[in-house]
Amino acid sequence: MMLYATHLGECSKVASDISQKLLDKIGNEAEAPHHDSPEGRSQKILKAIGVDSVSASLMTMPLKDMKQTIHEACLKNELQFQCAFGFLQDHNKIAEHITAMMENDGNIKVMFENECQRPEATPSTYSCIGENSDVWYNECQASIESYNDTRADINEKMLTAYAKTLSIIEELVGRAKTQTEFDQITSESTTLMLQTLAGIKRIEGFKCRSYYQMERCLLKNVLRKCGMDSVNALETILRVGYLRRERGDHLHSQFLESEISPSSACSKTFTS
Repeated sequence: MMLYATHLGECSKVASDISQKLLDKIGNEAEAPHHDSPEGRSQKILKAIGVDSVSASLMTMPLKDMKQTIHEACLKNELQFQCAFGFLQDHNKIAEHITAMMENDGNIKVMFENECQRPEATPSTYSCIGENSDVWYNECQASIESYNDTRADINEKMLTAYAKTLSIIEELVGRAKTQTEFDQITSESTTLMLQTLAGIKRIEGFKCRSYYQMERCLLKNVLRKCGMDSVNALETILRVGYLRRERGDHLHSQFLESEISPSSACSKTFTS
């Protein structure tokens, strides 16, 4: 897998002109819409429920531009995977890597399963979500605002607790003068980190419960207004990779390395 990732890194240079177009349209170099424009208001609502900025930009752009952007994104990935196959000559390795990405990122899962498989259907699926954001926001305002507040508060507490523990461990390790002292500090640091992760897991459960309350209202109204395809796309984008996205890669890796499972309040829906 590491070998494949290395080659994919080299292949990321392929279709660089397309990559730049995507950055300009929906990436971190895209111009943000005016906050009081219809697109700006819709993107604010989408981000409040946990949609990332790239998907929020895609869902709120004109239909013609959305179709072209989806085509360019699929073409870029196809060219890069062809490049990687040229290095490895191993379809199975490429398939394994794609599967791993799909299991950890809802946007990638939707892209491979929907956007690139059914390019004619995806734009209307997305545009209905973006164009009608004010409709389902008005129906679910209380649960959306409650979730957004809970999410911001708990994420700050999680990251603060984790940063504090890392700082303490760094200080402890710096005190070690002998191998015996280092071994003892390593043991103490492991215990401290496990205690911190257990505390984070506990408060993370509150956020997941708040998410479920919002999601029930949200998806019910998206279904009524846009249909099942839009529900499936939005649910996938929000759920798949939720814990990693909310925790950040570094903290999420600590959970995986320590083999700490999610809170029961989270595990019924979020596995990554």
